[in-house]
Amino acid sequence: QLVEEILNSNNIQEQMKSFIDKFDALNAKFALLQSELSVSKKVSSLLVGKIKMLDTNLLHCSQYQRREILEINPVPLTIPDDVLEQTVCDALSLTSHRVTEECLQSLQRMSSKKKVIIKFKDKKIRQNVMYGRQSLKDKKEDLLRLGFQDKLYLNDSLALANQVLFYKCRQLKKYKKIHETWFYNNKINVKVTATSKTIEIFHDSDLENILQIDDLDDFLMHM
Repeated sequence: QLVEEILNSNNIQEQMKSFIDKFDALNAKFALLQSELSVSKKVSSLLVGKIKMLDTNLLHCSQYQRREILEINPVPLTIPDDVLEQTVCDALSLTSHRVTEECLQSLQRMSSKKKVIIKFKDKKIRQNVMYGRQSLKDKKEDLLRLGFQDKLYLNDSLALANQVLFYKCRQLKKYKKIHETWFYNNKINVKVTATSKTIEIFHDSDLENILQIDDLDDFLMHM
């Protein structure tokens, strides 16, 4: 009986050793998987950073190409096409910066019909017009005389990606997640609070970092 107990004890010890060896092997595999996962996360993070940089550079390029462009609305359909360019120039001259047809590279109505897009030959002329646009508020009678309504809006022409991003910023302002947002000098700007510094926005991830969220689109969807 004693011999059987000794043999059983030896068998148990061998089984325990086998279990320990298997556990050590599994533990080693687990450590290897953790290491590979860590590397994968670093690679993934690097790729996300590269993609963001690429998106931002493409956005800069597409917006830079629109630096001489200005959008004007509403431009009534009652203004004939043959005098449209001169009439628009007269309206822009109300900003205290004289604009002539020679200042324009092109002018055309957008698909919305009441919106006109202008490309200036010199971005400085466009900037001067934009700086003086506030004076249009006091020129209602002059605008009516030219055939416009009593209000005329001059806006930057945003690249499609910036249109989408700026819309998201306005939605965040609407729901009081940020204090203010505006577009200036080819860039989207936000202020989280009235006293906080201005932050330039180039990508969804910039807003995600500000709000400390994982997915901006999902966040907006559930507001």
